[in-house]
Amino acid sequence: MIRVAIIGLGAVTRNIHLPAYAQLRGQAQVVAGCDVEARARDWAAGRLPEVYDDPREMILRARPDVVAICTPPALHHEQTIAALEYGCHVFCEKPLAMSLAQADEMIAAAEQAQRLVMVNTQFPSMKIHQAAKQLIGAPEFGRLLFLQAWQTFRPSEASEAGWRSEMTRRLCFEFGVHVFELVRFFFADSPRRIFAHMPSPAPPHNAEVINLISMEFADGRAAAIMLNRLSRGPERYLEMRLDGEHASIHTSIGGEARFEIGMHTRERRPFFGLSFAPGGKATLQQGTRSKIIARDGINPFASATAAHFRRLIDAMERGVEPPATARDNRQTLALAFAAYDSAQAGKALDTEPYLAIADCGLRISTASGSERGPR
Repeated sequence: MIRVAIIGLGAVTRNIHLPAYAQLRGQAQVVAGCDVEARARDWAAGRLPEVYDDPREMILRARPDVVAICTPPALHHEQTIAALEYGCHVFCEKPLAMSLAQADEMIAAAEQAQRLVMVNTQFPSMKIHQAAKQLIGAPEFGRLLFLQAWQTFRPSEASEAGWRSEMTRRLCFEFGVHVFELVRFFFADSPRRIFAHMPSPAPPHNAEVINLISMEFADGRAAAIMLNRLSRGPERYLEMRLDGEHASIHTSIGGEARFEIGMHTRERRPFFGLSFAPGGKATLQQGTRSKIIARDGINPFASATAAHFRRLIDAMERGVEPPATARDNRQTLALAFAAYDSAQAGKALDTEPYLAIADCGLRISTASGSERGPR
């Protein structure tokens, strides 16, 4: 049984991590939680076996195998290195770090401690994206040629509360990393050139509200992202269209129930359909014909996190490297920083300088004697 301790008891823990670990009964057990805010600790009291206000005290006393870091990104670097010092593996929320230099230090610390740092990039683990990935290269879809991703989202008082409202670089950094991760997942590669435009058509805003990003791969294939926080129309959390040689795949996160009736004007053929997907769906499309290839449940974020965490458990047990390690996820983080620099420079940039991991020469001072738990 893998013992898990959680740093940060806010919304991501309540809505994603705890429901995910509940799906892993017999494999993982939450043994403690920690938060600096009294209100969060009060909520956790009675729900978690032990609750602390200091991460190091929690790790020392609870002796977890894995520390889940569910705090704002500005704290990930410090808390990841602290968990590694005590001999724990780390399951860190995204974005991994506030800079590529911080990410390089976290990678070096993990390798020196001989522990795993895995980032909770759970979107590729969703059923809809797994189904889409399996069709890439298959005869009915062929080679993936182009990917489009878009979001239309209306910020609310709740969505803007807390640390997110204080970020001056937010949309591409805090949400865009999910999309960059999916781009890398589907293409099995990182783009070699990126061009971004981040206008501010409705000031004042603390952070950017529009992201228009195009990417080109070394072999000429391409991807495009549009993230829109100005839309007053229907919200779509994340839509993606993958165009292959023989078919297209449309994926959608965000539940829907829809009845359609109409006419395909080109073929002069009527159509009707009923679609229900509580959390998301993936559809294979060939002209006017389509079929649903996968659906996700009401909380795909928790289910995908559970599936993702199972891979960490498997890696720990088998002594192998899981997907989405800090080293791998740094490539995703690099694309976000390259996009910001491209938007500021007003020109396309090569991504190679961003993707190269620096040798930071980090030396970690480990906790001594009785403070360090055996692993």
